[in-house]
Amino acid sequence: MRRTRDAEAELNLPPGFRFHPTDDELVVHYLCRKVAYQCLPVPIIAEVDLYKYDPWELPEKALFGQREWYFFTPRDRKYPNGSRPNRAAGRGYWKATGADKPVSPPGSARPLGIKKALVFYSGKAPKGIKTDWIMHEYRLADKNRATNNKKGSLRLDDWVLCRLYNKKNSWEKIKQQKEEVSFGETMSSFEANDSLESDVEHDSFQEFDELVQSEAGVYHPGKSSDGLQQQFGTLEQRMKEESDWFTDLNLDDLQGDAIGSLPSVPSLDLSNHDYYFPSF
Repeated sequence: MRRTRDAEAELNLPPGFRFHPTDDELVVHYLCRKVAYQCLPVPIIAEVDLYKYDPWELPEKALFGQREWYFFTPRDRKYPNGSRPNRAAGRGYWKATGADKPVSPPGSARPLGIKKALVFYSGKAPKGIKTDWIMHEYRLADKNRATNNKKGSLRLDDWVLCRLYNKKNSWEKIKQQKEEVSFGETMSSFEANDSLESDVEHDSFQEFDELVQSEAGVYHPGKSSDGLQQQFGTLEQRMKEESDWFTDLNLDDLQGDAIGSLPSVPSLDLSNHDYYFPSF
């Protein structure tokens, strides 16, 4: 599956362009601007609710990137009256690892953002299986996360910025393997169908040939070639005998037999009968 949008093509980026911002660049030039509804330096980060997907589904939803991908995503609360975020995502969950790291702009000691590292676990907590998918989450440090005034709202942050990558850089290999497996399964399916159709056609023609040959008296399954030759010899002998019998007959025999076989017809005496012939 290809991306629905390609920022590299849309923005006409120069050859060799790479998007590798530092932590402070992400917070100052992208996250702060996004939260303040200001224009970004480059519209190269996609807006995706990444907690609705498994991490391996997200690279195809990104606008740019080969080994790491960037997203703006909202965060929800796990409980209506708390500030703890809901980390359930797709068919698993994200789990924090290590300590939070403050992000400060150059020349300032005051942290502007907080960086948190998370690892994706497949399955249900707490027995999920750890994967190689890592996410760095950037959020604003001085954001007031008190309970939202809207009753029943679970929204904790409108936007946080996330950097996603695979620890072993094996996403391209995994993607290629999936495509090869899919192609192999498709070809195997076609070959199986062709083989099945060929077998059916072969059996049908074979049964038809056997039926025709059996009706004609030419082929009898189970008989040897000697038996077939003996059968043909007997048939030929019978035909010869019948032909000889007909050849030995002469014309007198045929006439005698024909006349003798006819029923006798009484003779008619016509001398005493008058005949009337009407005049025309």
